[in-house]
Amino acid sequence: MKRRTICRAAAALALGGALTNALAEKSAPAAAGPARPPRIYMILFRGETAVEKGFRDYFAVNGMPVELIVRDVALDVGKVPQLIAEARALKADLIYTWGTPVTLAVAGKEGAVDPARHVTDIPVVFTMVASPQGSGLVKSLASSGRNLTGACHVVPPAQQLSAIRAYRRFERLAIIYNPAEPNSVQNVKDLRAVAASERFQLLERPVPLDAKGQPLAAALPAMVAELAQQQAQLLYIGPDSFLAANRKALTAAALAVRLPAFSATEIALREGQALFGLVSGYESVGRLTAHKAQQILRQHLAPAAIPIETLARFSYLVNMPVAAELGLYPPLKVLNYAELLK
Repeated sequence: MKRRTICRAAAALALGGALTNALAEKSAPAAAGPARPPRIYMILFRGETAVEKGFRDYFAVNGMPVELIVRDVALDVGKVPQLIAEARALKADLIYTWGTPVTLAVAGKEGAVDPARHVTDIPVVFTMVASPQGSGLVKSLASSGRNLTGACHVVPPAQQLSAIRAYRRFERLAIIYNPAEPNSVQNVKDLRAVAASERFQLLERPVPLDAKGQPLAAALPAMVAELAQQQAQLLYIGPDSFLAANRKALTAAALAVRLPAFSATEIALREGQALFGLVSGYESVGRLTAHKAQQILRQHLAPAAIPIETLARFSYLVNMPVAAELGLYPPLKVLNYAELLK
């Protein structure tokens, strides 16, 4: 009798346990699927560059899966509002912006942000912005004070001029720039200040604008020829997205009138006919930008806690076919550290 009672009790306990487990399984939420990788919405200015290659490579090397959604405004920042709407609809975890015009359109100037037009609810990481302070994006490189951080790519003007003098002396430096691009205007101001202190002549030529306020690429050859007639000794090609997009026409025009060109960015040397330059490598800038994105997405740092930086090292590039055509070979001291493009 005792044995039957014990067996019945055990059976009851087993049945009760089974019912409890069944009820628990029924009431428990379905197991969540694997989390999707962070979604990065990339807004480019003039198509993909080596910057994006460096950006992708950083995540691959560090074993961090990311989903990249790439959009290109093709030099038209008027497309940015619809892309911001798409980024929000796709629930982007971070927005990547290329260049000053795109970044200003996405994030707005510091102190003049309109939440109806600008992104304030998604972290923004910019790249290839020449002068974040001069363009009005931030007041301090140490902290943006808002939902924004990024990477700069331009060597300070004083170092650029030292690099130029290492190759050749000059008294008249010419610069063509897009007056509709804030960082280009700021770059001219910086050079103007250096010219005043170092006593060389700066020949400034803004590119004329069309009825829509866009710079006219067709004007570049005549502008270069006019500067050569004014006895400019060197054409300075600054960090200007419009000039970068028209690098082949600009540098070909300079070479045609035997005006050597110094470039502050890599693309006019590798994909144009500038003679030499002190630059940040595009792939390296992309990796630096990706590191900042990783700090936000994996380490969960606020963008304002991540300083805006440029690379610690720069590359001195010399375009040897152009040097041969102009008969301006680099001095021996430059050959000791320059990268020679062939």
